[in-house]
Amino acid sequence: MVAMQQVWPRFIPAVDHLEAYEHVPRPHGTDRPWVMLCMVTSVDGAVSVQGRSAPLGGPTDWAVLTALRGRADAIVVGAGTARSEDYGPPSVAPEVCERRLARGQQAAPLLAVVSAAGELDPAARLFGGTERVRLYLAGAAPKSRRQALAAVAEVRTVGDREADPAAITADLAAEGRSLILLEGGPRLNACFADADLIDEFCITRSPLLAPGGPGMIEGAEPGAGLSLHLDRLLTADGMTFARYLRRREPHESA
Repeated sequence: MVAMQQVWPRFIPAVDHLEAYEHVPRPHGTDRPWVMLCMVTSVDGAVSVQGRSAPLGGPTDWAVLTALRGRADAIVVGAGTARSEDYGPPSVAPEVCERRLARGQQAAPLLAVVSAAGELDPAARLFGGTERVRLYLAGAAPKSRRQALAAVAEVRTVGDREADPAAITADLAAEGRSLILLEGGPRLNACFADADLIDEFCITRSPLLAPGGPGMIEGAEPGAGLSLHLDRLLTADGMTFARYLRRREPHESA
């Protein structure tokens, strides 16, 4: 158990991070999964320092991320983030694996990487696991890259010039993957936000400044804004952990 306190909506002096993030209602329909976004940001809103998110995080932030990964059926991440953060195959602790199997889930979540052009190295650590990574590429991705990546990953086409987030979620839903964890980066977040596909925002605020760093959502179309509801606010290690839910009309979540 990681030492966290809940400060809103009511004070709880000690909170189990698994209870806080794993065992909560996430209503969803059969046609579209529930999408959770998990990001860590500086006080001024940057999501990386010199291209990496690690300087912003810490043990508690990592525990929250692993709790969400343990609940997810699939992890969706952009190719740029997978490269800069040196992603490897997803793994879960033995006790988390047991809970997943008891719920009828696979032992570990599927890792799906999104890339318009397929700019990934087939020899990267990303492709070194026993379970194949899934790549969602745009139709415009060069044939040579597609063929090279198909040798090390499961390649699917979603969209023409850009990978289509609605097609990605529909593809995952068709396989019964009902809980999706979106891990960025900012451009992929923007695509999902533009399509209004994010249901839950789990945002860690680190007590650091990172002037000039990229924001959590970059390149989204200007709009009136999405209405969110603060579900809970926790704190630990000088960080705050906010969980926001997208306000939807009843027919939208059916």
